[in-house]
Amino acid sequence: MFLGAVVVVAVSHLLSRRQEGEPIAMPKGVEMAVGAVSGLFVFSFAFLAVNAVGELNAARKASLTEASALKDTYFAAQGLAQADRDRVRGEVVAYTRSVIDAEWPAMRDRRASEPTVRQLDGLRLHVYQMQADGEPARAAKAETTARLRDVYVARRDRLAQKDAQVPPPILALMVGAGLVTLTVITLVGRPATLLHYGLLAIGAAGVAYMIFLVLQINHPYSGGVSLKPDAYREALVRYEQIGR
Repeated sequence: MFLGAVVVVAVSHLLSRRQEGEPIAMPKGVEMAVGAVSGLFVFSFAFLAVNAVGELNAARKASLTEASALKDTYFAAQGLAQADRDRVRGEVVAYTRSVIDAEWPAMRDRRASEPTVRQLDGLRLHVYQMQADGEPARAAKAETTARLRDVYVARRDRLAQKDAQVPPPILALMVGAGLVTLTVITLVGRPATLLHYGLLAIGAAGVAYMIFLVLQINHPYSGGVSLKPDAYREALVRYEQIGR
């Protein structure tokens, strides 16, 4: 923002010093074209911002749902036999840590973590093969199985967002329209007062900020405005509370 404001004000100042006479008014057609380009910039920014925020919210919802399902799985294992309970809970903790340490960095590169999914598959296989003697154990196994199914569904939704990004053609359109708008702001008119220079700086900073903001929220798992695995860290704390 600061750089955009400085460049526009500096160039406008240099041009105003070199030019003489009254500013040349833009032809009506050129003025209408400039207005259309500016409107296109605002429209594309609004579209991209809404799209990016929607993707971010979808990723956040999937992560919260998966973390909640993991906590439910950990709790449901309470009714299992001692050995099965310890193993299920240990693998739930290991999977949660793997999501934080391995899969989250992988999703920034639009990849899934194979070791992480193998951990979850191993847990599901163990639960499937468990022997449940007695009605309480069978009920606990059924509940654990159902909660693991929820984990898989939420994981699928979370990974679906790893490829999400704002549409590149519309992003290019917004950046191009923004640059044209900045160019027109720089070249049109001859600033004569501090107020005029201030308005130029504000306009340039606003355009630069909108471009910067969209680039920062371009992907749900990377960039300056991105989702962090806080829900899984909170789940690790909850496991300790449940296990006491």
